[in-house]
Amino acid sequence: MTEIKWLSAVSFRQSTSTNIGSSFAFFRIVFGLLLLVAELRFILKGWITDFYVQPQFFFTFYGFDWVRPLPEPYIYWVFYGLVFLSILITTGLFYRFAIVAFFILFTYVELLDKSVYLNHYYQVSLLAFLMCFLPMNHHFSLDNRLKKYLSFLLSNTYTQNCMLWALRVQVGMVYFFGGIAKLRYDWLFTAQPLRIWLSANEHLPIVGHLLTEKWVAFTLSWLAMMFDLSAPFLLSFRKTRLPIYIVIVIFHLLTHFLFYIGMFPWMMIFTALIFFPSDFHERILSIFIRKSQSTIQVSDNQTHYFGKLIMLFFLIQCLIPFRSYLYQGNVLWHEQGFRFSWNIMLMEKNASLEYHIKIKKTGEEFSVKPNDFLTKIQARQMSFQPDMILQFAHYLHQYYLENGIGETEVRAECYASLNGRGSQLLINPNIDLVKEKEGFYPKTWVNQLN
Repeated sequence: MTEIKWLSAVSFRQSTSTNIGSSFAFFRIVFGLLLLVAELRFILKGWITDFYVQPQFFFTFYGFDWVRPLPEPYIYWVFYGLVFLSILITTGLFYRFAIVAFFILFTYVELLDKSVYLNHYYQVSLLAFLMCFLPMNHHFSLDNRLKKYLSFLLSNTYTQNCMLWALRVQVGMVYFFGGIAKLRYDWLFTAQPLRIWLSANEHLPIVGHLLTEKWVAFTLSWLAMMFDLSAPFLLSFRKTRLPIYIVIVIFHLLTHFLFYIGMFPWMMIFTALIFFPSDFHERILSIFIRKSQSTIQVSDNQTHYFGKLIMLFFLIQCLIPFRSYLYQGNVLWHEQGFRFSWNIMLMEKNASLEYHIKIKKTGEEFSVKPNDFLTKIQARQMSFQPDMILQFAHYLHQYYLENGIGETEVRAECYASLNGRGSQLLINPNIDLVKEKEGFYPKTWVNQLN
């Protein structure tokens, strides 16, 4: 009798694992196709040249100064490689190699220049890292079809519900922490920057005049905040899953057409489908692909180690968004702890920036505009981001030193406007930025927002 119960339990768990394998396959294919489109779009729009070939200076991330772009033509081959790897991930061919190589190459590209940082690029790296440890190729994959010829293609990885929920949590965290980030005065009590962005669409037929109404901006601000905070939880329950998913589709389509924020809406629309049950994923895939699967065993021991890894992975992610509270003032102004914290669509910031250079040996002074050295997008992004302003000040100091002018003092005169406020001095113009160093300590040379 005991043996029968044990066999029944094993059979049930293996059946569950098989169903979960369809969810992994569905997510793998969706992820691969999204990134295939994204990389092709990047290549066809000429952004490789604009972002990684033309610039003579790159704004590296703190601690990653050693990450440098490859020269032509090799930097192009990095993106061609990402396209090829996206195809391998989608088809499930040499999956383990493909996902690890994709994570390394994609993250490498994103570390090259923080002037092109986007939240969904960060999400792609996190998902790719997580997928390196999951058995995404045991169903609906070429690896599975070739396993009798190449047995190493399918890793001896075990499947449990916690592995599927790891993907769901990663997708849900974008919503939840995006909602927490909206619990700010500007978003809730001035409806900014939504009022600015909605008003820019007043030319639209039928709804254009409504988008200029103050009450519309306030209503949408509060609804967006409540939507973000509740979406991952409502997706987790069967009765509320479909209604909230319909809202997700409408929400992201609106943000795409009103604000055009690239691939982010499409990524969230399709990756949110991971919250649906495994039989739904299997039915969808079976329409297009003949099912192939391998037997996946269950190991409580391996699940235990995977659980520890995932707990640490998510613990770090839960702490990172709150690091901005270690600094005084408005994070949207000083931007210490702003990146990697899911601060999505929270600020409309404009600035004018000019550097004042003083040659120590002669006392001669002159001014420099960033546009003389940087590309258009670099100059625009760095003009209101203090850490980038500091980084470029050090570049100017080194530039004039290497060109025989000698030691210099570099000061910045930067007037910035945040979410419709009047322009204010962002950087203390009396501080020689050459003497300031980048780090995690408070930037005392950044003025407080009035």
